[in-house]
Amino acid sequence: MQQFGTPAEIYNNPTNLFVADFMGSPAMNLLHAKIDGGASDLHVSLERPDAAPLRLPIKKANAALATYDGKEVVFGIRPEALTDPDGADRNAASLVEGECLIEVVEPAGSDTFAVTKLGGKEVVARLRADARILPGQKTQLSFNLDKAVFFDPTSQLRIGA
Repeated sequence: MQQFGTPAEIYNNPTNLFVADFMGSPAMNLLHAKIDGGASDLHVSLERPDAAPLRLPIKKANAALATYDGKEVVFGIRPEALTDPDGADRNAASLVEGECLIEVVEPAGSDTFAVTKLGGKEVVARLRADARILPGQKTQLSFNLDKAVFFDPTSQLRIGA
């Protein structure tokens, strides 16, 4: 047993990389990232192909994450927390937009899935069904960092859990 809790608790607050990857379909995006900027201006930095790294400000960083300044982490974000700006959760306190190159678009009825590359991996974003997006297009995606989780790449445990 890796974690005990309700399905919602396990889905939203995975204690380690195995649980984060196991729960949900599509699975949580787990990306190599770097924390930088110092405790008062913390950012998660994600590599992008043929572009400068995407730096996303972390407004609600826990004290444990601040100890990773200048270090590598695994950044976890679920597809529904990465969406088109019009489909983003307006109740979220930490919505951040970043430009991404869309590689694949897959209409799936009530949703459209888009694939981009960040942190050296393919990343799945869940967009509104009527999102107008095409492969090869650069577009703004909204990251709900309230839903983001960070893991230590060595221990594979959640940081600040």
